[in-house]
Amino acid sequence: MKKIYFAYGANTNKEAMKHRCPNARAIGAGHLNDFRLKFNNVADIDKFTYPEIESAWYSEAPVVIWEITPDCEKALDRFESFPSLYRKIEVDGYIHEKNTNGDYFKHYHGFAYKMNWSGLNIPNASYVHTIREGLKGFHPKSNWDYIDKMIDEAILESFKASEESLNSHRKYGGSNWR
Repeated sequence: MKKIYFAYGANTNKEAMKHRCPNARAIGAGHLNDFRLKFNNVADIDKFTYPEIESAWYSEAPVVIWEITPDCEKALDRFESFPSLYRKIEVDGYIHEKNTNGDYFKHYHGFAYKMNWSGLNIPNASYVHTIREGLKGFHPKSNWDYIDKMIDEAILESFKASEESLNSHRKYGGSNWR
């Protein structure tokens, strides 16, 4: 049975998904209701920063919506280190489309991967570029400023959290311990 999958990170990339899930079908550019993007770190596992979604009222995270097969889901589970690094959550999202009668929203129910760890970290610039390009590869040009804004806000939040962490170390470490 096929499922609907909402991608917001590496799996927004068409070529990567062709390799990982050759039977996946891109439905299109969408939005997750009441979620926003953030960049999470897993210091206990590695030094890499992962994209993440978190609940946020009145927010919309830009995503790519895929229809996937059971084999695709198994491949994605391996790629996302499910269930150790990520878990699956049920989500609702939509695609904004136009037809001869005007604008309308086509709603979808499916799943997304959500990280099991919490924390913020500054993401790798090339990975952010991959995410931007993946999302922009599906979303219309009219949404690109919104995509940039959502990603930039997530990066800024990560910088602020890193700075607060550094200030905390300065406050409680170094000469303050002598």
